[in-house]
Amino acid sequence: MGAKEELLSKLTIRDKSGATQRAHEMLIAHELKWKGPSNSETLLYFFKLDGKEIGVAAIRHGIFSFPATFWRPRASSLHQGLSKVASYMQVDTQPAISSSQYSAGQVRLAKATIDTIEDIIRSIIIPEAKRAGAKIV
Repeated sequence: MGAKEELLSKLTIRDKSGATQRAHEMLIAHELKWKGPSNSETLLYFFKLDGKEIGVAAIRHGIFSFPATFWRPRASSLHQGLSKVASYMQVDTQPAISSSQYSAGQVRLAKATIDTIEDIIRSIIIPEAKRAGAKIV
């Protein structure tokens, strides 16, 4: 088992709601690539374009995150997605500390949010990735 599989296993075992596994499965079903470096506690979901990795989603313990590099220029689409999530289920990214500084938005991964996160993946993340040049389904 590689580092990314070990991290996924660790995150899914800690998540009794099953939300982490469901979000992961949906992201890879759309053919996004993923990695979880051994020096990180974050799984990054990305596509490649012109030899660069473009991160569109990330998962860490209890958090579904929208990488800032991709989502800040797409703030209106991100806002549309986040508006579907109750404010108390969103995780503030300010002040920028640790990994939140790399996030344009964060949602708690929980039984109460997974259906909405799946909808955001389907209706916001995948279409925006395709518009940016991703060759995914």
